[in-house]
Amino acid sequence: MEQSLKWIRRAVAALFAALTLWTAYWSVVAGPFLSAHPRNLRRARLEAEVEPGGIYARGGEALSVTGRMEDGPKRIFVGPDSLAHTVGYRHPRFGKAGLEAALDAYLTGGAGATGLLPWWLIPGGRRRGWDVVTTLHLPLQEEAARALGGRTGAVVVMDPRDGAVLAMVSEPGFDPDRLESYLEEGSGAGAPLFNRATQGQYPPGSVFKPVVLAAALEAGLVGPDTVFWDTGSVRVGGRTIRNAGGAALGAVGLDEALAHSSNAVFASLGAALGAGELHDFAARLGIGRRPGIEIAAAPGRLPAAEELDDEAARAEVSIGQGALLVTPLQMAVVASAVANGGYKVEPTLVLAVRPPGQSARQLERAAPVRVMSPGTARVVKEAMVAAVLRGTAREVEWPGARAAAGKTGTAENPHGQPHAWFIGFYPADEPEIAVAVVVENGGFGSVSAVPVARSLFAAWDWIRASGR
Repeated sequence: MEQSLKWIRRAVAALFAALTLWTAYWSVVAGPFLSAHPRNLRRARLEAEVEPGGIYARGGEALSVTGRMEDGPKRIFVGPDSLAHTVGYRHPRFGKAGLEAALDAYLTGGAGATGLLPWWLIPGGRRRGWDVVTTLHLPLQEEAARALGGRTGAVVVMDPRDGAVLAMVSEPGFDPDRLESYLEEGSGAGAPLFNRATQGQYPPGSVFKPVVLAAALEAGLVGPDTVFWDTGSVRVGGRTIRNAGGAALGAVGLDEALAHSSNAVFASLGAALGAGELHDFAARLGIGRRPGIEIAAAPGRLPAAEELDDEAARAEVSIGQGALLVTPLQMAVVASAVANGGYKVEPTLVLAVRPPGQSARQLERAAPVRVMSPGTARVVKEAMVAAVLRGTAREVEWPGARAAAGKTGTAENPHGQPHAWFIGFYPADEPEIAVAVVVENGGFGSVSAVPVARSLFAAWDWIRASGR
């Protein structure tokens, strides 16, 4: 009898422990997920009692607000069409996307239960969330959209000093008022809802060469005065890699090799670098990792060090081909690191949040991290200036312009015409904006992507002069 009671006590204790663990899992581990799930009816009822705050550009222009219609409140996207991917949508049937989803806790006061966001009553007995002020610069955003001209691709403009995203365009775009028709087409890489600026993953072509140059300088493989003999091609690991058109540059320094985009020189540099050196330096710049931006973003693909043990694979990656994939946002971060003297900044879209009736409060940002020495950044910057002065990016200049820095890219694409790239910053001496442009199937970067950057640099001069 006593033995039976002992087993019963053990069974009850085991069941009690299992019940405790089960309750703890659904309350603590899965609780936040269930609370935020769009099919959570309790959450939907709570949100119906809240009027979300507005989303605004840094200049105060409204991008998304809640309007009072005859049939009740309705979320209205009032920004330019080119910001639909970034701002996103808030829909009773299709849920949320973009900043509407990422900043939901602020916009709806959803964190009020933790004491972080107090509730505010508005006329009608509904409660009011906080407004969000973004880093987006509306005049520059409109110029970026105009310059891209509806071609499939993306543009990202950042402040290289702090990572603030000033403009972000993805084409084709979409109209948030016609979500149902777009969702029927899906959300894959070819669909209008797909944000190419943060999620499009492309071979970078020659815009990856500044990364290779910086890695070689950091490893001590080359110095500012190193000279190469470019015969127009190089054989690496049993494979011959040629310059565009087979052009032989002869004796060239680092700046001329980058300015004229020598595949032979950069394939040689990549082969001479250790697999770990190339991989680790690119990873420090954020290649192969998801950027810390608020909205959905892809990590791209950086081949593992083991994949780069093969010299031919390393040479291919060093000219921006092979298994390497990047996003436009990642390449804007790379351009920013060169522009600001060697610091990697985390891109952000949020400038501040504003409680109802109060002044705006800036949110804490990730501190910049040094990823290359000031000397390395200076050499790479000078080479990118040379590319604008007398190399493949020379069409960036216009009469009266300040000095600019840049690098073009023409990335081979197995599915069609090459993708056209440009990365750079302006002005070169004290950079204020960093730019990444990709035009899908655009051919040469100097033809399709450079004019977009030139328009942005010129617009920035006009914006600064007009005080906008």
